[in-house]
Amino acid sequence: MSWVALICFGICLGIILSVFRRGADLLSPARVFGFMWSLSIGLAELKLSAYQHEWNFDSWIVLLTGVGAFLVGAFMAYVPNLSRKLVPLRTMREVVRREEVREERLFWLVCASVAVYCAAYTVNFLMRGFLPFFAIERPRLEFNVSGVTLFLFSVPFIIFFIVLYFLLVRGKRGKKGVLATLFLITVGSTLLLLSRYQLIIPFVICFGFLYYASRSIRWKTILPLSLAMSAFFYWVSSVRGSHLVASFLYYNSKMRFPKEYAFFTEPYMYVVMNLENFARTVRLLDYHTYGYFTFDFITAISGVKYWIVDYFNLDRAPFLISGYNTYPSLWWFYMDFGVVGLAVIPLFLGLGSGVLYYRMRQRPTIRNVTAYAVMFFVVFVSTYTFPPAGLFFILNLLAMYYGLRWVMKPRQPWEVSGQAPAPAGGRSLV
Repeated sequence: MSWVALICFGICLGIILSVFRRGADLLSPARVFGFMWSLSIGLAELKLSAYQHEWNFDSWIVLLTGVGAFLVGAFMAYVPNLSRKLVPLRTMREVVRREEVREERLFWLVCASVAVYCAAYTVNFLMRGFLPFFAIERPRLEFNVSGVTLFLFSVPFIIFFIVLYFLLVRGKRGKKGVLATLFLITVGSTLLLLSRYQLIIPFVICFGFLYYASRSIRWKTILPLSLAMSAFFYWVSSVRGSHLVASFLYYNSKMRFPKEYAFFTEPYMYVVMNLENFARTVRLLDYHTYGYFTFDFITAISGVKYWIVDYFNLDRAPFLISGYNTYPSLWWFYMDFGVVGLAVIPLFLGLGSGVLYYRMRQRPTIRNVTAYAVMFFVVFVSTYTFPPAGLFFILNLLAMYYGLRWVMKPRQPWEVSGQAPAPAGGRSLV
């Protein structure tokens, strides 16, 4: 094991141990970002696949520029809040739970959203004539219908509002039964599309939301929940191939550990190949795209997205290693603006995540908790992708923002037992 891997795993262990300090916050932005990137880099340094290669000095400098810029941004948000009092997590949960929601509006918002989703689902099926779950030999993207498929990507905000209803509405067992049924319909139909990402988004966001807004997320529930979710998403992936999928991935990925552990192949390769693609491509790239990928949602909504690709002959994933076609979020910033983009955009992302975090910790409301839960998701998957670049993600954010404005009742001036909140012990950023 290399000294880089040892340092990275040591950082991960230090972050884990720091969480047990009294008042520490498990999901503070620098903790989440530091843990995910340290873990990913440490695993990549194990070089358990023949597809992996030794990174040169330039690749390391470019990678650490982006990682360091985010942490500097988070620290910039931390410094002004050193002397400010934060609401303890336990008090936060009590304050948020006291917010009132317009129950009728929220219920019918979910019902209407599911109706639109089902209509789009039906149109897609009628136009394509198959479902990916039952036609695993066909590429999943063939199921998409331009314009209509966008409504299928409303799953994140549908699931979020269902969770919000169960959290804030007391009683109403009949309506909760209806919403539980709609939840199963939505999740079940999405499984037939073999789209893990559409389920990962709401589950991670809801995890962050419930962590700050309820007492449902505790240490005794995190581990079994994580194991169950990992097994669930592994099953979703495995149905795309035969019962020999693990062995196929093992040999195809040229793994360097015994075949008895072949089931580790997919999670390992999905984590490390993003960074391997990044380290390889930054050495070979000799052009930049000046915002096309970072602000992909703008070109998509304007209708010029594919025209630009065809006209300039852009390759969204150049210099790939084997069949793994994903990059970390830093790649899009480098592809567009080079080292300048890596120094500036992650800096503002770190600053923005810190600002949202401290605003939530000083003024806990449903909206503020939701805003940070979304940012938590962006940080959590930053080693895999950059969600805000996608049009469907932006549309889900807008739906959540305006939906909350419509269903939440205006709050009275915020108070905690008529006294200023006691300082929390978990402000450090690690």
